[in-house]
Amino acid sequence: MNKSFVSFSGRNFDNKLPKYQQLINSLLQDIEMGELKPGERLPSINEASEECYLSRDTVERAYTELHKMGAITSIFRKGYFISNSSLKLKTKVMFLVGKITDTNKAIFNSFNEAVGKNVLVDIFTYQYKTRQFQEILGQQLGNYHYYVIMPHLIEEEEENIKCLKKIAGDRLILLDQQFESMQNTHASIVCHPKSQIIQEFTNHTNLFQKYRCLNLVLTEEEYFDAEFINGCGDFCESINMDFKVLDGLDGEELNQGELYFTLDDSDLIQAIKYADKQNWKLGQDMGIISYNDQGYKEILSGGITVLSNQPEKIGRQAAALIGESYKTTEEIDLQLIVRLSL
Repeated sequence: MNKSFVSFSGRNFDNKLPKYQQLINSLLQDIEMGELKPGERLPSINEASEECYLSRDTVERAYTELHKMGAITSIFRKGYFISNSSLKLKTKVMFLVGKITDTNKAIFNSFNEAVGKNVLVDIFTYQYKTRQFQEILGQQLGNYHYYVIMPHLIEEEEENIKCLKKIAGDRLILLDQQFESMQNTHASIVCHPKSQIIQEFTNHTNLFQKYRCLNLVLTEEEYFDAEFINGCGDFCESINMDFKVLDGLDGEELNQGELYFTLDDSDLIQAIKYADKQNWKLGQDMGIISYNDQGYKEILSGGITVLSNQPEKIGRQAAALIGESYKTTEEIDLQLIVRLSL
């Protein structure tokens, strides 16, 4: 029995690639995924033309290119077959993020290292714009074996969900975001900041009680979950500590006896500079917590306390999901690494 083009039947026909190239990509993808195996017979040119709603010339051109690549072979009067030669195809992964921030770079680099040399990973950014998010997915649908997507600031709206649902569930991995209407349809790695912040901060209540106020310093550069505000606020309420939300530290005068939780490293530097100018000792006169770790934070000003979502671990766990067919939701814990600045 002839094998059909499994992935081509589910492709997006608005794809801007020529149809013959779409057919080539889908067959290579089916070989890589094990849907088509060496020795199996393909539909004839006429059969493929009817099955895929393509012209005979389009299918013939695709078959000719595939034959040149060594992916398929032809036998006179018998047809086309998947080649028995050891065709080495790289798995292709699309990695889509809002912006290339330090955190996202750490996740991407960890993912890239973990998947190995036989996986080709392309990174795209949608600049936190819904229209760009939809356009990129529409253009790239069917061009990759897997889609690793971090849909920050993407609302659970009909058009966005429709774009994501066009990707087969076993080829879609969402990072740091969940959509109610898509639960149990794909793999995902998430974090719940509110409960994690309360738990981690509560474990070190004695260090927080040195200060009269916790200031959460927001940023426009990196995405942050609104649960950061709720988590910090609820923790402060539980220990009768004042809580403020600041929009960056530019032009702000910092106060002695207060604790600053900076989400952006530029604000971290501003805080350290101000403390140095006032001859304040971090961890005594003023406290600092930074979001996510970098090598220099361990030695900067005697050591900066960080709350980390463990981006390297996220990257490794996402890589481990490549090739897996099960649809699972894995949770990443926030980790408070205490150093002298707290």
